Amino acid sequence: MATTTHAAARIPLPIETCWQNLRDLTRATDYVPGLTNTVITTEQKEGLGASRIVSHQQFGDMNETVIAWDEGLGMTIRLHKGDGPAKPFKNAEFRYEFRPSARPEAANQDECEIHTMMTYELPGGILGRFIDRVFARRILGRNVLDTAVCLAENYTTGKPVDHTRLAELRKNAL
Repeated sequence: MATTTHAAARIPLPIETCWQNLRDLTRATDYVPGLTNTVITTEQKEGLGASRIVSHQQFGDMNETVIAWDEGLGMTIRLHKGDGPAKPFKNAEFRYEFRPSARPEAANQDECEIHTMMTYELPGGILGRFIDRVFARRILGRNVLDTAVCLAENYTTGKPVDHTRLAELRKNAL
């Protein structure tokens, strides 16, 4: 049984500008907390089937392959290790999606929202579900939130995010 966790943050830029940033798959280290390196592993640099290896401080190296590419709006990546699942998952996907700002006062402004979502399943059957409820869901939910607010900060400033500011940046979540 899969678990889904999601978060969102406001970005004071039009969706088109944000999409141009997101489609560059090498930029993840500028905003994803814990990532130390990103290497594109396919000839294709963007779009469906493009793949990269990311190095994460907590989870080590893992592959990320684009399994859905919604031009101008978002993408979904599968987290894996070679042909198998990325540890600690049985399966996992991460979704980035831009939406128009929900704020009525933003209707005529260049503003959008980034929505991040992770759907995953831990191995181990009933034990895996217990670990998810007690422990993993909080950690992974925090990672999804941190990715949303750090992406918003990075796109707004154009600079890599100082992750020591996470507590402050979390206040920008929707």
